[in-house]
Amino acid sequence: MRVLILRNTPEDEALGRLGPQNKEFYQESDIQAVSHALESAGHRVSILAADLGLMDGLRRAVGDNGGVEGLFIFNLAYGVQGHCRYTHVPSILEQAGLPYVGSGPRAHTIALDKYLTKVVLERAGQPTPAFQLMGAVDQPLAETLGFPLIVKPQAESTSFGIEVARDEAGLRAAVKNILEVWRQPALVEAFIPGMEVNCGLLGNDPPTALPVLEIDYREDKDPLAILSNEKKVQRAVSHVCPARLSPEVAAKVQRLSVQAFAAIGCLDAARLDFRIDSDGQPWILEINSMVAIHTASSYFDAAQVLGMTHPVMINKIFDAALTRYQPTI
Repeated sequence: MRVLILRNTPEDEALGRLGPQNKEFYQESDIQAVSHALESAGHRVSILAADLGLMDGLRRAVGDNGGVEGLFIFNLAYGVQGHCRYTHVPSILEQAGLPYVGSGPRAHTIALDKYLTKVVLERAGQPTPAFQLMGAVDQPLAETLGFPLIVKPQAESTSFGIEVARDEAGLRAAVKNILEVWRQPALVEAFIPGMEVNCGLLGNDPPTALPVLEIDYREDKDPLAILSNEKKVQRAVSHVCPARLSPEVAAKVQRLSVQAFAAIGCLDAARLDFRIDSDGQPWILEINSMVAIHTASSYFDAAQVLGMTHPVMINKIFDAALTRYQPTI
């Protein structure tokens, strides 16, 4: 099959700059790893930048190879800018009528909006920490919330802009920073002390829950430690998989992950982030509909526990998407 990998960088072509600029992208080595994985399964692979020329590039890919038949898109593009940037490429692909790997615009809209995610999860009966959205520095704090608090941008990922507010002054400073630097409301959320874990999902109807993975903060003994973007970049945490949980709690995390995957409407691959409180209750923090699948990711670390190599994992994700579209392609 012909596979076209779509990618982006923060400098991708745009007419103007408006709204939050995307800071997420795959390194060239990661793009090549996905390409080699697909080629190892016999696919013919090419790579295209998902910028303003995307539709013209798609037309060329179709026209140069004898039409749409046998063409499948592997979407690794996070979008260029805006609060709904994850939706841009899938929307164009749906307009063009081309099958693709990954969630659709609706799921990406919900997942990138952390406030909307929690509203949907709460309505679905899923456990998520108490929260409120703050659009002004002086907005009163809800009576259901007390310190310490997590404060993060409403529509960012990769832990950008996240802070722990230990008191009123810290809360107001964090909200002010998000409003001014990230130019969006702040999601304020109850801090759940305890272990931080995540659970990857692979496939559909229902997806397979990968082994639960624990975030080990190593030398950081601060009870309010969080997985900031700085910690991710500096690799200041370790991954422990399977997580050091009882079989019952681990199974509950996996079950909740599958349910949340369905509630948000994700497809093919995603990851749920949790905190486990002192009573062993998992609390869903957020869902990642554009989950990182490179070789250093927690998603791949969990897949390895099931005996998957990186090429095997990539092709399982691809095959999950392919199955969804049959017999329409």
